[in-house]
Amino acid sequence: MNMKTLAEHCGVSIATVSYALRDDKRISETVRLHIRKKARELGYRTNSLGSSLVAYRQDVRQRPTQSTVAVLFENPPHARRTVLFQPHLASFRQSIERYGYKVEEIYLDNMEITTAEFAQSLHDKGIRGIVLAWGLWSTRLKDFPWNEFTVVSAERNEIHPALDRISMNHFSATDECFLRLSTLGAKRIGLICHDDLPLRVKKNIVGAYLMNAHSNEHSITDIPPYFYNLAEPADHFAKWFKQYRLDALLSHRLIDLNFFHKAGLHFPEDAHYAVIEIDDDGTGPESGVTLNEELGRVLADTIAGKLHYDESVDPASEGNLILVDGHWKAGTTTN
Repeated sequence: MNMKTLAEHCGVSIATVSYALRDDKRISETVRLHIRKKARELGYRTNSLGSSLVAYRQDVRQRPTQSTVAVLFENPPHARRTVLFQPHLASFRQSIERYGYKVEEIYLDNMEITTAEFAQSLHDKGIRGIVLAWGLWSTRLKDFPWNEFTVVSAERNEIHPALDRISMNHFSATDECFLRLSTLGAKRIGLICHDDLPLRVKKNIVGAYLMNAHSNEHSITDIPPYFYNLAEPADHFAKWFKQYRLDALLSHRLIDLNFFHKAGLHFPEDAHYAVIEIDDDGTGPESGVTLNEELGRVLADTIAGKLHYDESVDPASEGNLILVDGHWKAGTTTN
């Protein structure tokens, strides 16, 4: 049972389920009660491995393993998604080593063997556990024998419906940032996102942004999101910012502050600025929500628990979506 299935049983969106389970007052009490009741009836839990991991942590030191977990990358080491994943990889490596596992990074961008040959090479190395990192996954692993391995995906887009996915909770992160900006008195809050963000994340963030804007009686609701391209000059953004007279800006991910400076914008003098998902080590000046070491730790806990109980992928079942909450970091881009 995952959040998507629960939403289908309740006849609502995934976002509505996420808000209702957090008792968010923007969802009517009747709907909240209905969703919580249905969740109890269906036995829904955020992380089905939770209880198993408690027992595993208690005896892991008595029964350490020497196996290797493979972290697969679709893109080369210098690709943006690969680079963005590095802080989470470092956290994952540190956490999984405590369970007695080693980590092997495998980059598939120049792999010239067939899917079957690749799977056999993993078997030959004694690798059962696989973590799928962020990347532009296409059809490279279309015929991969998932049922022969234990797999957890960090990629937000669905690579295979039977795989468990672990993602930042973009609903709660957007809520947190919007609330912080509103508390500072901002009423005209604009949203800027990279134009290549995964479709699923785009829907989650834009949906959460619109829900916050429409539920706040002081917020302006006619501001369309701005989708930013890494190679674009700042002129078009500056025109959008001026047209909608923004007093705050909400960004999905970190954007080089020099881009905003070229648009004649400085934070917090000209506007407040917060980032929904700070994806580096969090030492920059930006205010926003950071996962710190949480995503890597949850990835490690989940794959270790599955390996401990020899839980391979069941192609007939739908994978779980496990959402990880971040933490607010007060930077210098907000007052």
